[in-house]
Order: sequence, then structure tokens, then C-alpha cells
Amino acid sequence: MTGVVEPLEGQMFLFRGGVHDPRPEGDEEAPPVEAPDSDLPEGTGAVLPPPQRTIPRATRPRQPRPVEPENATLFPVENSTPRPRPELPFSRRMSDLVRRLQLLERDALASLELTLPQAHALHALRGAGSLRMQELAASLGLAQSTVTRLVAPLKRMGLLDRRPDRKDGRATRAFLTEKGTATSDGVEAADRQLYQGILEHLPDSRRAEVVAAIELLHDAVLAIAEDAEGDA
Repeated sequence: MTGVVEPLEGQMFLFRGGVHDPRPEGDEEAPPVEAPDSDLPEGTGAVLPPPQRTIPRATRPRQPRPVEPENATLFPVENSTPRPRPELPFSRRMSDLVRRLQLLERDALASLELTLPQAHALHALRGAGSLRMQELAASLGLAQSTVTRLVAPLKRMGLLDRRPDRKDGRATRAFLTEKGTATSDGVEAADRQLYQGILEHLPDSRRAEVVAAIELLHDAVLAIAEDAEGDA
């Protein structure tokens, strides 16, 4: 049927001429409801919203508050006392010491863009002036083929050069260039700064004792290396 609006449950349609009553015709027990004043034009109605039902919110379980234990704090301050180091035998301690020193030296040379073997080669050439490849290999404790590959990038960097040996035309000698000498000075300065900082971590009264012990240890290692070369 056209022109008839089916009412929704809980809603009433208001018209200018009266109130639409959704009850079936013939039911006149309820008194008529007067239409409220409205400025709506003829034939226009307004929909009243259904009654709102109050739905209780789901209650959230309350989290228990933390209770501070007696004679303690929730966030104790970490103990600043250094952890005790494990007891190591002398051999293990020396191996760990050498490894850690190599890591420190590597970090100290990072600004110079040199590896540890390259820095050692510069030290050897700086002390000897010039060396044949075989002599440089013996000084570094490396194979001659390894030293040849080590020298090649240093030559490309302009830190050293090679020339024929005057006594043996078949052999070549490596020597530092002016740039290589300056770089060697930088390596020595980095080493000095590193090890001076290590000594500053020692008690003042024992620094000389440690230096003397290292000198004795170094001499012993050199003696073992010389004996090995003599037996070869």
C-alpha cells in the first residue's frame, strides 16, 4: 500500500494532524494522544529514537598494586663493584692477554686504515731501512709469498717502494717512502698512546715492575725465536 509507513518497534511517527498509533484499528481503550506542536510542513513526520537501554560496562579486574618488601626497594641500585674474574692458569692468561692486545691495537690503527700485519711491516722497515722480501718475511714470521701479497697494497698506497738489490740483481728490497715514514710515525704514536693508557690503569708503585717484567718476557721470546731459526 502506497503512502503507509510501517512503524518500527519502539518508535512513533508524528504527523501534523495527529499521532500515528501502531495498534490495530478498533482498540480504543487508550485515550487519544494529542500531537505536539510542530513547524513541520503538512505530511512531514519526525522519527523519535527508541528508548535507550543502559548496558553496564564489563568490569575489568583490578591489578594488584605492588607491595614494597620490608627493608628493600622495588628497584635496587646495581652493585658497582666489578665482578670477580675467574682464576686462569698462566698459559691461558697470556693467550687471552695477547688476543685482547691485538684487538686494542686494531682499533687504535682504524684511523690510519692499516691492518696489524701492515703496521708490523712498516715497523720492521722503519727499523732496518730496507729489507729483502726474505728478510722481511723472517722478521714478521710469515711466509715469503704472504709477505709479497702484504707489500703489494702498501706499494699501491704509496707507503713503500721496491728496488733491485745491489748485491743480488735477482732480488728486490723494500723501503719506506716519505709518506710511509710519516705513516710509520703515526703508527708509533698510536701504539704509544694505547700502552701509556694501559700503564695508567696500574698502581703507580708497580708500573716500573710491570715494564721490567715485560722486557724480561720479550727477551725470552726473542731467544726462543732465534734458537728456532738456528735449528732450521
